[in-house]
Amino acid sequence: MTAKKILSNLLLAFVLISIGFVIGKETALNSARKANSGGNAVAAHAGRADKVIVYYMHQTFRCVTCNQIEATTGELINTDFARELKDGRLEWKKVNFQENEDLAKRYNVASSTVVVVRLRDGKEIGHQSLDKVWTLSGNRDEFIKYVGGAIREAMPKEKP
Repeated sequence: MTAKKILSNLLLAFVLISIGFVIGKETALNSARKANSGGNAVAAHAGRADKVIVYYMHQTFRCVTCNQIEATTGELINTDFARELKDGRLEWKKVNFQENEDLAKRYNVASSTVVVVRLRDGKEIGHQSLDKVWTLSGNRDEFIKYVGGAIREAMPKEKP
């Protein structure tokens, strides 16, 4: 009887967790639909100055490495590129690519990654998917060098 009771409790726990996951996912999807109803992210920048947008494209479910990639990229941007963030030449955005299919298709994203997008006169002139973030995630110095280098290369020069 004890094994039967344990199994019943495990099954009940599984069902409750599954229901919670479905409710959470649906809530997140509804929030994303509301947030994205204003059009795509790149089109919203039309007519603005030259700039770079750095996207952390993630899935709904994130692993430890996914969270580490986001945190390290965010820390890099907020420290090494603070001036560029402040003056509007750089934007840092975290996007669930499973909820933003247009962006995922545009940048051919199938798993979590960092994408650096270059805009000139509000129009996209190029982008780079930084797929090596996964292999470099265990080497902080190389990760920062790789991501920081891609951002610096894409960054519009300051006007004198």
